[in-house]
Amino acid sequence: MRSPDRRSLLAAALLLVPLLAPSARAAELYLSGNLGIAFAKGDVDYSNSLSPDLSTSGSDGDNSPIYGGALGMSFPLRELLPWRLRIPSFDVPYFPGRAWHVTGSEDWRFPGWRTQFEIEAQTGRNFDLITDGPSPLTPQVSNITSHSFMFNTRLDVPIQAPLHVFFGRLPFLEPVTLYGGAGVGASLNEIESTDVTLGRDSDSGFTMAYQFKAGFGYALTDRIHLSLGYRYYDLGKLDVGFGAGNTAEVTAKLISHDFTSGISVYFYRIPFLGE
Repeated sequence: MRSPDRRSLLAAALLLVPLLAPSARAAELYLSGNLGIAFAKGDVDYSNSLSPDLSTSGSDGDNSPIYGGALGMSFPLRELLPWRLRIPSFDVPYFPGRAWHVTGSEDWRFPGWRTQFEIEAQTGRNFDLITDGPSPLTPQVSNITSHSFMFNTRLDVPIQAPLHVFFGRLPFLEPVTLYGGAGVGASLNEIESTDVTLGRDSDSGFTMAYQFKAGFGYALTDRIHLSLGYRYYDLGKLDVGFGAGNTAEVTAKLISHDFTSGISVYFYRIPFLGE
């Protein structure tokens, strides 16, 4: 009798994920805090309407600690997508004369993976970008601070089912999840910059911001979860003008690559959702 190859085992693992993955608890409120470091890369442009030949552009990077917190709600994915579906059986050929057989279901439901929606505030970003200035002896120095207010969503996918198929039961890894998410909101930015002839000036305001994140989660208990991951954060476009009528202007476009750790504490179960 031919033993199943690893590709067949992987296909079986993917099919077993919705069945073996533990369902998230009923909808719950949580508070979370995070701490990390941000690596920013900025493109800075200087323009002068009176002397166009002084215009310059350049790029620079800097890093800064970041911290923040969030208030959110967590519930099983099947609460968000409660439909029951009929999935027919089918074969997926992967080699001449061989195919993966996928067994369908008359009453398939989305798994109970933990789904989160939250409102997050984050601060601490403070970057110094030093690029070529209008004068060879005077660099363009731009200091940027940023505070973000985001609406985020996140989905945690347990890795328990593939572990069972390939390695058997590993209790210390069963609480591990892979997560992915995204967020959109506003960034309150302040940019302070120098001009070789007009001195120093600053400006502040809100810009639209967005982020994507991914990483690992670990459930210490039913109520305390840890996270370790990466996020891509776009602060938007910042600018500051100098002189009457903005004779000169500095414009910066900043992207931040963040590595963060966080802890979430679930404190209240919502009684009208979940079982």
